[in-house]
Amino acid sequence: MKLFVKDKEFYKMLLMIAIPIALQNLVTVMVSMMDTLMIGQLGEIQLSATSIANQLWFMLMICCFGIAGGANVLLAQYWGKGDLPVMRRIQAITFKVTFAISLLFVLVSQAFPQQFMGIFTPDPETIALGASYLRIVGWSYPLYALANAAIMMLRSVGTVNISVIVYLVSLIVNTCVNYVLIFGHFGAPRMEIRGAAVGTALSRCFEFGITMVFLLSKEKKIRFSLKDLLPNNRDLYRKYIAQSVPVIGNEAMWGIGASMVAVVIGRMGTNFVAANSIYTVLNQLVTVLIFGVGNAALTIVGNTIGTGNYELAKQRALTLYILGAGIGILAGGLTLGLGPVLIRFYQNLTPETVEILEKIILVGAVIVFFQALAVVGMVGVLRAGGDSRFVFICEASFLWGVAVPLGFLTGLVLGWPAPVVFFILKSDEVLKTMVSTVRILRFRWLRDITVS
Repeated sequence: MKLFVKDKEFYKMLLMIAIPIALQNLVTVMVSMMDTLMIGQLGEIQLSATSIANQLWFMLMICCFGIAGGANVLLAQYWGKGDLPVMRRIQAITFKVTFAISLLFVLVSQAFPQQFMGIFTPDPETIALGASYLRIVGWSYPLYALANAAIMMLRSVGTVNISVIVYLVSLIVNTCVNYVLIFGHFGAPRMEIRGAAVGTALSRCFEFGITMVFLLSKEKKIRFSLKDLLPNNRDLYRKYIAQSVPVIGNEAMWGIGASMVAVVIGRMGTNFVAANSIYTVLNQLVTVLIFGVGNAALTIVGNTIGTGNYELAKQRALTLYILGAGIGILAGGLTLGLGPVLIRFYQNLTPETVEILEKIILVGAVIVFFQALAVVGMVGVLRAGGDSRFVFICEASFLWGVAVPLGFLTGLVLGWPAPVVFFILKSDEVLKTMVSTVRILRFRWLRDITVS
């Protein structure tokens, strides 16, 4: 078997999917960067409060990613078969599940914001600021969830350009409203952290509006409509649950694990929280192409399996995985090069925070290589072949069996230095990549899940 696909159509398809998704991710990173830059001017406590409060949104995002990711495994293969009615029913189920789950997050943001913040930090001022942020931004969670699910599902058929438009508008709205309300410009009240919450909520209203107009009136491949929400779709539940539950469970376990990581970081001090929030923006910036290729791998390999050409699916999977390794090396270099540049944008950081940030950037430059292989290999290739159960077991085992318990031990019991604890908290990326690589090369993951 040849390692590299030489078909020009394959690379054209890859670029048509990966580049717009990378641009969308880049715009999303710019939103996070503008938030941290503006809020960072208020002080490290405000920056830490926003970072911790957004853990609730992060958990919702992970759930949405799992729900839509599970649906995309089915959608990609059914698209390869050209079965549009079934695809519309899968979309309907996904919207219903996503909306129901988002309401639970609204409940937490409105009824238990202090309790949620208290999980991550004991500092009363940070808890109070974060709770005020959650009460405002929490109402927008269902809008975010539905728009995000729609955009993700459209990726399964190669419709990705709309996401760039949606998130570019979101960036403009969020940045402008933040500038006015955080600092009280143009006669507006100075709302500080609450102004950032208003900006985020308004930007999500725009995201939802643009996405739904496109989905219901402009999208011409699947042609979803509101009437597709009416049937109960019981005949599809078995396949949907079989594919979605492992993915949802995987993302939920990973999301909760990531939140436990945030607990360790939060309880090791405000300096570590502030440094990690800035590093997170850097990591998001250098991984935009990684997630673009990962999503392209899911779509391309899934579509190819749906056509029944298994040998071509194997060849494309190997090509994408090798490309993932190359992109991981590039991302590591960018982490080292852009890290010092990003630090200069934050003028109000204490020397202790800067020292921690500089060291975790060095650790992150190594970890991001394995992160690239994990995204392309596990989120892309393995899930495209219906191997969601293996991905779930692999993710959960190393995160919960190694990274989280050792992170709690070294960070909160033994009191090891922040950069060492940071590496331990990210060690699951290395371990799961080693195991998943063997799985990919043996091709035991490849199967047509649309066949009963």
